[in-house]
Amino acid sequence: MKRRVVIGILCCVGLLLVFLFQRVDLAGSMGFGDIGIGRFIINRTIRFLINDAFAIGLIYALFSTRKYVLFAIYVQLFGVIAFLIPYFVLKVYFPSYNGPYINFLHRLILNPTLLLLLIPAFYYQKYVVESDVKEE
Repeated sequence: MKRRVVIGILCCVGLLLVFLFQRVDLAGSMGFGDIGIGRFIINRTIRFLINDAFAIGLIYALFSTRKYVLFAIYVQLFGVIAFLIPYFVLKVYFPSYNGPYINFLHRLILNPTLLLLLIPAFYYQKYVVESDVKEE
């Protein structure tokens, strides 16, 4: 239990630090400073993966159930395919487009929205649905 609390606190602090240092150019510090769109893609991908890793850690800390963590990893992989790749395609091939679709994708990429939405769903499943099954 103590380990889960420490992991939960570290993941929350990690999510906060990612938010606070979102303007840091990680690609430039890794030596990709002269590549324009590649730098953008590397920075967004790293932030997406770090945010989601912290969110998966938070899910582990809250529930410590293997099936929930695996499901969260599958949701992250789905996010890479369904949101991250289309976001990059729109940004690379339509750089002047700044409509609602790109803004929606931008928010999903920069914030661990999908994984954080899993927390109330897992809570509902674990505590409400399982308690209903036990009563029957």
